[in-house]
Amino acid sequence: MIKELEQLIALQHLDTEIRHLKSELDSIPQRRAEIETEFEQRAFEFRAIENQRDEARKLRDQLERTLEETRARAERAERNLMSSKNEKDYAAAIREIDAARKQISQLETQILEQMEIIEQAEAQIKEREPEIERLRAELEEKLRRFEEQTHQQALALEVRQREREQLAASLPRQIFALYDRISARVRDGVAVVEARNGSCTACFMALRPQVMAEIRRGTEIILCDNCSRILYYVPQKTESKVAS
Repeated sequence: MIKELEQLIALQHLDTEIRHLKSELDSIPQRRAEIETEFEQRAFEFRAIENQRDEARKLRDQLERTLEETRARAERAERNLMSSKNEKDYAAAIREIDAARKQISQLETQILEQMEIIEQAEAQIKEREPEIERLRAELEEKLRRFEEQTHQQALALEVRQREREQLAASLPRQIFALYDRISARVRDGVAVVEARNGSCTACFMALRPQVMAEIRRGTEIILCDNCSRILYYVPQKTESKVAS
């Protein structure tokens, strides 16, 4: 096989690996999100309890503010009662005090209900914390391995790109231009493919016996008549044994 064809095969292998590495690196946000989503799904019930507790706390705080305002209103009504100078003012103050006391009682009951919900939720959270800590540890370990993997992939991509630049520079300009042109127009950028069992392994079209013989010799660059990819031939082990 001529040197240029060997270089083209090596260049194709490099480009395929580079394309795969780039695809892996481009998918980093999605893959990281998948890892985090898995944790969230497994911790769903725990999150629901946490949310229930947080909502109860929020509601309790709102009720306590309302209770404080209602108590202040009741105190004002009592002062108005003490300072009332006629029956109308006295009756109005009594009604306001009764309404405030009734609301205070309701608010205190609602606050106690929310406190019970908070206590129950915190008890469940405490009970489940060991399991959640284990899940968090698993998540951190998965993310650590993921970051390490992506770092290695980034380093591998840099190395392969440097190798590609050197290999492309070593090819005759016209041959590299041919490879580059084919790679740009075909699916997945695969410009160099194997001819096997008398066919092109890219488009699966049968090759003429004469063309297949020329590909086997490997003394020149042959293009597929159908898809125009560069073809090469790898001797099968059985053929090697027969030849020996």
